Amino acid sequence: MAQRGWWIRGIVMGGALLLAPVGAWADKLTEIEQAFEAQQKSLRQLQQEMHQLRQERTAQQEEVTRRVMEVEKKAAETAASSLLTGYEAGKGFFLKSADDQFRLNIRGFIQNWFIVEGARKEEGFPGPVDGQDLTKAGLARHNPSTFRLRRTRIVVSGQVFKDFGFFVEQETSGATRLEEGYINYTYAPWAKATVGQYKARFGLEMLTSSRDLDFAERAVVSRALSPEYQLGITVEGTLKLANALPVYYGVGIYNGCGRVDQCRGGIDNDGNKEFTGRFTFSPPMSFGNLTIGLNADHRTFRVVRGNGATDPAGVTTPVGSGSSFHRFNPVGPTGVKLAGNGEGGTQNGFLINGNRVAGGGDIVFDFYPFIIKGEYAYASQERDDLGAGSGNLDNLIMQGGYGSIGYWIFGNKQKGLLANGRYEHMRIDDNKGKFTAPDSAKQEVPMELRSGTLGLSWYINPSIRLRGNYIVTNLSPHRNAVGLSNAEDGGVAHEGIAELMVQF
Repeated sequence: MAQRGWWIRGIVMGGALLLAPVGAWADKLTEIEQAFEAQQKSLRQLQQEMHQLRQERTAQQEEVTRRVMEVEKKAAETAASSLLTGYEAGKGFFLKSADDQFRLNIRGFIQNWFIVEGARKEEGFPGPVDGQDLTKAGLARHNPSTFRLRRTRIVVSGQVFKDFGFFVEQETSGATRLEEGYINYTYAPWAKATVGQYKARFGLEMLTSSRDLDFAERAVVSRALSPEYQLGITVEGTLKLANALPVYYGVGIYNGCGRVDQCRGGIDNDGNKEFTGRFTFSPPMSFGNLTIGLNADHRTFRVVRGNGATDPAGVTTPVGSGSSFHRFNPVGPTGVKLAGNGEGGTQNGFLINGNRVAGGGDIVFDFYPFIIKGEYAYASQERDDLGAGSGNLDNLIMQGGYGSIGYWIFGNKQKGLLANGRYEHMRIDDNKGKFTAPDSAKQEVPMELRSGTLGLSWYINPSIRLRGNYIVTNLSPHRNAVGLSNAEDGGVAHEGIAELMVQF
């Protein structure tokens, strides 16, 4: 009964609703439509506001990004235009741009020597022998123990746009002169061109800076046969063969008359050019580092229009006084001429005239704490017009070499102590084995030198080095040794060099 009551009640209410007026329904529908439109309008307004906010935020982000980029650009421009200063060991004081495109280095070094010569012992000089006054020659040859300012150099170098470099080295002790002055351009590691005055590419020890020598002075054969400073152009570079073997090559053409101050008028005063070539390679080693070098040189020592080539070390120079010949005379570590000094009618080097062809090789084997070095050079020198009736003499053969071994007691060149020794041998003769002297210099005879050096070098720090060398020299013919640091007739010469070097 209760369930039936609910059905009846529902029917009555539904009928009442159906019978309600139509106007009430219409009003209700209108009210709902108005509310819906108001909500739609509010939603559209909110969407528009949100879109506007998004646009404003994007514009703000773009402005911030633009400003950040401007600040970064200005910072980069400021950094690129700024200059950095400092000091690097071995390179000196520097001034460079932040982008490393431009650089200026200023450095230098001073080498002070104290040379200890043996007593003169003139009571043992032999006097006149075969028409030559050996006592007079010995007295003139002897040098006293002395302090000496060996080198005082100022070096200015740098780079321009990174590919171009320049180098100027000035000697300021004694007569001020330009040692090196050149410009180079690096196209790639395997192609570099150098133009100016610098060391011709020949020889291991000659190409080693005096700041880095193992001994106080270069070996006699190196100073005698390596061309040293010349004016010219060199093309050189490094590359790897088969992606494993490092190789260096250097070929050049030069005036051949020495430094600019040795070439009269600063130009090639005899018109003869010098050609050099150097090739080194470093084969892979199971231990240590090995470098082998080969050298070649062709130059002319012939007087043309009163002018001739000159070696910077003073080993080969024109005779002078209107002579058409050159003179070759090797020098020792203290500057003493080893093939006689011409005093008392004695030998005064070797007269030469014509082309010289030289070659040789060198080796460096570095396996710490040992280091082994060696170099050999051979030269054939023409002696044109020096014989009887202006005939040609046999070529003069100049050859020799040295070998050295060093042992690091501790450390290295940054801070350490190196003990080393060197043996040298050099012989000058003609190519027939029976020496023929020039018609105008009958006193000339073959020369042979044997020399040993013991050294100790203390590298206090990368800028300061203290060194001592003891040198024993046996010279033949013995008359050339008379007066040379404790050398009597047939004796040997004893010399000592103490060196203090400071570089900055």
